[in-house]
Amino acid sequence: MKNRRVSLTAVLAAGLAVGSALLAPAHASDTLFGVRTGVYTDTSAGFLGGEIVTPIAPAWYFNPNLEYAFANDRDVLTVNGDFHYDFIQDRPYYVWAGAGPAVVVREFEPGDRRTDLGLNLFSGIGWKNPPQIKPYLQGKVLISDNNEAVLAFGMRF
Repeated sequence: MKNRRVSLTAVLAAGLAVGSALLAPAHASDTLFGVRTGVYTDTSAGFLGGEIVTPIAPAWYFNPNLEYAFANDRDVLTVNGDFHYDFIQDRPYYVWAGAGPAVVVREFEPGDRRTDLGLNLFSGIGWKNPPQIKPYLQGKVLISDNNEAVLAFGMRF
């Protein structure tokens, strides 16, 4: 079972990376990569994730990401196609809000996986300084068969 989970994660991550690369050739120099961690509050599980942020129009960004929450027998994997709008860009920080579709894979018991679709609604604040690493905080509500509130801290570079 564990090998199947790792291979599913690898396939989803590769698909996310390829899709992002195809969508962002005109803004490649503006594309950021990031890592995030935090907690899925309903599952009471910490998570790790990765993301790509690329501009698609002035103040609009495509932010595909992958998150894996580790909870003894209730693991959660989400693959997200998020879009967000930056409200504040002329300050030493960013403020954004967005939404996007999610594919949610939950393991309720060993061998009992369920996949469903969801919707992410989120907002966040990120800091521009230092310019090489941009830390941020984000809150998200994942609306699906089992709703989740997600709190995240991340870094983009």
